[in-house]
Amino acid sequence: MDSSMLVLFLFAFALHNAEEAVWLIRQSSSLKVNLHQSVTQDQFLFGLLWVTGLACLITALYIFLPHHEILKYAYFGYVGTMILNVLFPHLISTMIERSYSPGLFTGILFLIPINSLIIKMGLDTNTITSVQLIVSTLVVTLFLAASIPLSFWLGRKLITY
Repeated sequence: MDSSMLVLFLFAFALHNAEEAVWLIRQSSSLKVNLHQSVTQDQFLFGLLWVTGLACLITALYIFLPHHEILKYAYFGYVGTMILNVLFPHLISTMIERSYSPGLFTGILFLIPINSLIIKMGLDTNTITSVQLIVSTLVVTLFLAASIPLSFWLGRKLITY
């Protein structure tokens, strides 16, 4: 696959995370339904840097080492996971709360179309199969779901000023 297509994921993801960084913590203080323990702005930004940095690392490694299967699965799993992220929590939260969830706009406008094109190209070129895509998306989703609370905890411990 063309590396310029692979990098488009990072642009879409960075825009999405920028939208979250600006408004998500402020919005979360007024939620009717809390699905997780509240975090500070510093903790949230630390977690956001964690998932964004990891996406950059995986993308760069996959561009330079495209024949390493684990990098391919990690990359496409990340791409698939970010499509799921638009649906849950952003779309579901918007529906439940009846107020806009920051990240939904950029998710719908950038993440879903760009990531869908990347997945389509990967499937069309036999870079990845649909079964590999589904499994890698589930694995990356579970990994990120476990690592994000850890990054919040680490942010609370490391950012003390």
